[in-house]
Amino acid sequence: MDQPPPYQPEFVPMKGKKYMRLEEPHGATEFQHTVVLGQPEPVVPHPRDHIIWSLCSLVYGNPFCLGMLAVYFSIKARDRKIVGDLEGARKHGKTACCFNTVTLTLAILGLLFIFITYGVYLLH
Repeated sequence: MDQPPPYQPEFVPMKGKKYMRLEEPHGATEFQHTVVLGQPEPVVPHPRDHIIWSLCSLVYGNPFCLGMLAVYFSIKARDRKIVGDLEGARKHGKTACCFNTVTLTLAILGLLFIFITYGVYLLH
């Protein structure tokens, strides 16, 4: 295969301006290199606010209004995260997670109690 002739910068016009090479005093071409060294920033996971879980706890099982408290702390965690207070967001997110866990546990125990009571009622 025929290869096209290599183009030299002297023969390729660049918008009407002449291309100039940087040369050393001895006539050798000088190349400029730029090396950028940087340390990668450590990846810090954002604290979770558990907002979806809190909304499900509010809508589907809300014993003793614990789902409402979980939504409240989830919103506070999201607000703290937006402001940049990651430690406060982590604290409120953990509180929301605790309220969601208690809400889910009470809802499951309540449903289990209802099913067992209904089963016992049907047997008698």
